[in-house]
Amino acid sequence: MYLDGEVEFAKLVADPRKDLPAIHKQLEALRRRHRDVVAIVSPPRCSSTAFARMFWEHPAFRYYSHEPFEVTYYDGLGMDAVLEKLRAPLDLSRCYGAQPQGEGLVIKEMPYQVGKRIDLLFSLATAPVVFLLRDPRLNIASRMHNKVVGGEPPLYPLIESGWRLLARHIDRCRQRGVDHILVDATDFRSHPQDVFTQVFDRLGFQFSRAQLRWHPCTDIELDNLDGRHRHLYRRVLQSSGIQPATESVPELSEFPEEDGLRAHVARCLELYQQLRKSPQRICPRHDSN
Repeated sequence: MYLDGEVEFAKLVADPRKDLPAIHKQLEALRRRHRDVVAIVSPPRCSSTAFARMFWEHPAFRYYSHEPFEVTYYDGLGMDAVLEKLRAPLDLSRCYGAQPQGEGLVIKEMPYQVGKRIDLLFSLATAPVVFLLRDPRLNIASRMHNKVVGGEPPLYPLIESGWRLLARHIDRCRQRGVDHILVDATDFRSHPQDVFTQVFDRLGFQFSRAQLRWHPCTDIELDNLDGRHRHLYRRVLQSSGIQPATESVPELSEFPEEDGLRAHVARCLELYQQLRKSPQRICPRHDSN
């Protein structure tokens, strides 16, 4: 059950080639409808919902699609279900009183959920694709904790850590010449104004310091799985801004060796350290807070 990503990636289903023209036609219609489409790809527990939340405060963005590919991984549904979710994103102007000037769409997704369909997500984006990073000792430990909070065992299929697939997706960008940036969660949480100013500039938008504060929106539903993952979003929906990165990084020895977990975390840490050296990574220039 707890195989590494190389094996389990082969199990992820891509869409039949004969269906691709129709799918691309619908994605192109979505691009025309929204004009501005930002795609965020992140391993679990990398503060990705908080990162996406920052876009809710920008007047160019009216819509948010939360992990539309999730139902393909957990419920075995096809692209029809994904397209249905993309056509009916969360309307921010209705749910919490935002006053957007544009029709922009922000999509946040996980590497193992989008899997082999990553090219479809790339084709929908109108700005550089954003890949989020976080020390895997932190994000994997956090996911194990939240599995227990959700009433599940702490160990899970290792493909769901997201790191092997994240590296594949970034390599795919390089191969296809897809513009992209990398952002470390610890960087944007520790230096939000500095990092987000650079992020929005690279995406073609102006960033305002006012975006750093927001109103809690606990009445918004982000879960796609009948409440199974609702607890994962409680903290960010109750928040009023980006929270500083104060978590202590656990030692590798704190992860159990069972099912190869410790060795997997070590491999993910190597990938993370390599990705932090990427010239596409947005680096803090100074502490602006």
